[in-house]
Amino acid sequence: MASSPTFPTIEASAHRPALLTCNWSGSALKIETTLHQLSPYIGKLKSSIAGSLISQFTQVGDVVYDPFSGSGTVALEAWAAGRNVLANDLSPYAALLTRAKLFPYRSLEDALNDIERLSGEADQEQGDIDLRSVPAWVRQFFHTETLRETLAWTRVLKRRRRWFMLAALLGILHHQRPGFLSFPSSHTVPYLRVKAFPRAKFPDLYEYRSLRDRLEAKVKRAFRRVPELDFNLDRRCFLKSAHLLTPEATVDAIVTSPPYMRQLDYARDNRLRLWFLGIDDHRSLDRKISPREDAFLKLMRQCFIKWKTILRPQKYCVLVIGDASRQVEDGNLPEIISRIATHEVGGYSHVHDYTETIPNERRVRRGLTGSTSETIVILRNNASRAKSTA
Repeated sequence: MASSPTFPTIEASAHRPALLTCNWSGSALKIETTLHQLSPYIGKLKSSIAGSLISQFTQVGDVVYDPFSGSGTVALEAWAAGRNVLANDLSPYAALLTRAKLFPYRSLEDALNDIERLSGEADQEQGDIDLRSVPAWVRQFFHTETLRETLAWTRVLKRRRRWFMLAALLGILHHQRPGFLSFPSSHTVPYLRVKAFPRAKFPDLYEYRSLRDRLEAKVKRAFRRVPELDFNLDRRCFLKSAHLLTPEATVDAIVTSPPYMRQLDYARDNRLRLWFLGIDDHRSLDRKISPREDAFLKLMRQCFIKWKTILRPQKYCVLVIGDASRQVEDGNLPEIISRIATHEVGGYSHVHDYTETIPNERRVRRGLTGSTSETIVILRNNASRAKSTA
């Protein structure tokens, strides 16, 4: 196993963090809480990196803010580490996953009992389902009765605001394995795999798949490895553009991974799950949550202006940024974002940054184009305590 990369030593003091170590290599699947595996999310931050950042730049009881929460990795790691959490994402799918991880059932028994309570309501709901209203591209993924059940359960879970259970359902929405609901398809990005699994050769993969037993199995997997969680800590999740959200109180740290300037199309790649959440036009959503260069850099300027009023004085803003140098004329993306904060917006100082190659096994589009490295950019809010208090 490769050794953990280390940051060059940053002398510890009231304003400078101590040595930070992270590990980009290898997989965290066997050691992270299984709540992280509730439903797939393309381009998500590795949980061990998020946990290391939380440990380094925050303290127990702090308020940690992730304005681009994605699948909720930072949010869950912060909560598990005894921090209060403020999370936000403009994507309905990302916000759902984050909310599900911040507000899970207290026990597996509670979750299974809730499935039992909701099953009758879901059965009744099926009578009102008209599959003719479902787009053809969605219908092609499912047996008609499986689709009817899935739509009924989705309606019930949304109406009852069962976000954890809805996220679990979306987690089994498509895959080629028998424990999932769709015809053979990829897990992360929805496309049918009819050439690899032709119906004539694999007829059992195109039969009806019941939902309840698969949902129960998924919930059991999610609770397989859960840390001790303090349900008294404050946890909040919003669905807004990051530059518009103003929390009720200041935060002790901002730890986030902004979107990578259309290197990932978060709406397109989650289009089937988003459809079940009520998003018919993933292209319009992508223009907002997967912005191109000019829109992304404008968004970051707006965010840095807003974050100066949110982040407590002398506290850290930690950004995990993908390398997009071939899209940016003036230099690599981490350098540009740091310059926006420290020179264009002002009020921030650049403390340190660290770059590491992303191993191919951590990339969804392995061997293809996209971000090949990530940089952790560490900024500090230079506002004085006296000015902030005033």
